[in-house]
Amino acid sequence: MAVTLAAGTDEEGPKADTHELPTRRQSYWSLFVLTIVVMFTVLDRQILGLMIEPVKQDFGITDTQAALLLGAAFAFPYAIAGMPIARLADSCNRRNLVAACIGFWSIATCACGLAQSYFQMFLARLGIGAGESGYGPATWSIVTDSFPREKVAFGTGMLSIGGTVGGGLALFLGGAILAFTEHLPAVSLPFGGHIRPWQWAFIFVGLPGLVWALVVLTTREPNRRGAVKGVKNTVPVKQVAGFMGDNWRVYVAVIGGLCMKMLMGSGMNQWMPTFYHREFGWKIAEIGLIIGGMTLVIAPIALITGGKLSEWWMKRGTPDANLRIVLYGLIVGVPVSILTPLMPSPWLVLAMSAVSMFITALGTGPGIASFQIVTPNRMRAQVSSVYQFSTHVISLTVGPLAVALLTDYLFGDPQAIKYSLSLCAALLGPVTILLVWQGLKPYARAYERAVREGY
Repeated sequence: MAVTLAAGTDEEGPKADTHELPTRRQSYWSLFVLTIVVMFTVLDRQILGLMIEPVKQDFGITDTQAALLLGAAFAFPYAIAGMPIARLADSCNRRNLVAACIGFWSIATCACGLAQSYFQMFLARLGIGAGESGYGPATWSIVTDSFPREKVAFGTGMLSIGGTVGGGLALFLGGAILAFTEHLPAVSLPFGGHIRPWQWAFIFVGLPGLVWALVVLTTREPNRRGAVKGVKNTVPVKQVAGFMGDNWRVYVAVIGGLCMKMLMGSGMNQWMPTFYHREFGWKIAEIGLIIGGMTLVIAPIALITGGKLSEWWMKRGTPDANLRIVLYGLIVGVPVSILTPLMPSPWLVLAMSAVSMFITALGTGPGIASFQIVTPNRMRAQVSSVYQFSTHVISLTVGPLAVALLTDYLFGDPQAIKYSLSLCAALLGPVTILLVWQGLKPYARAYERAVREGY
């Protein structure tokens, strides 16, 4: 399939970019609002990771059942709703779609705070997954059409800061709320049941999301770059699949590599609070405050550094700079991830975790920007949904579950979680490095073609 056809050009060659951008103020206001949206997605999704021990105790569940709450309950509806909502993002008002999504998943987050059983908690997690499946393609599409092409990587990097801040806040606020509520009695509900102390965390992080859904409506829906009046904007799924098939080595490296990277990281991130509690006897609230505070400091610095490094490298004529940053980060980060849970003291674990966190975050912005800038405009939301399916559905389902299965069935001891975490990194890390490495040359060619064809 010809790339020029996929990009919407004609036989005379690529047209000049006459896309009408929003004003600078509108663009940066949208970027700020959408960055907070991304923060809420990660905050609402990951706060459960800090609550696993009290959830297990109150609902009487195993590590494997807890892993299903962390992963599959979120990922299953995410997988079903992702592609249909992505196609909506290619044709309807994206701003309104994002507002509807954050409102829906915020209600579902509050429902976790009202759940009276494992089954009810599972249903609420299904709602979070369904709501969050729609934010990514629409958000990335808005940012892509709100800035000049050379600024898109900056925009995606800023969105990534929202994600890492959300992860840090999930731990920090969760720890603070647990410390504040742990001695409070359960609150009875008028329709039966009661709110346990740990459940307040879900209510406190869910309610602000409902307010932010209204703030999203104050942003501007930008014009679509390359859209022609009277011409259908969406591209058939078959054509998107054909383009990705023609460039399979690029997308195996970019989407497949990032999927494996997140799969390895999600198991570590979701189970590390439990690891500190079991291995070193730290209180859950204390763990949240320490790791959350560390994330809030380190991750934004690493994300900004990664974006600047990418810009510096690309200006010096390295077309595969984004993917190289991901690769070199993996080469350093995988051994660190293997050794981190095996350290003999909690402070050594924290130090190694800080190094791993910086290296991982360094490649996040360049990783997302890498597939955005080599994909034709009218395909971006649908390709983004494939990325979301891979990195969120597969990774978030398999990552936490793999650690739990190794702990429950290979080692057969909850105290052996450190070996499960280390083994997962040792098995998945080399595969991830190979996937990214094999795509360096094809990616460089794809980037040069995208510049030449003007998409």
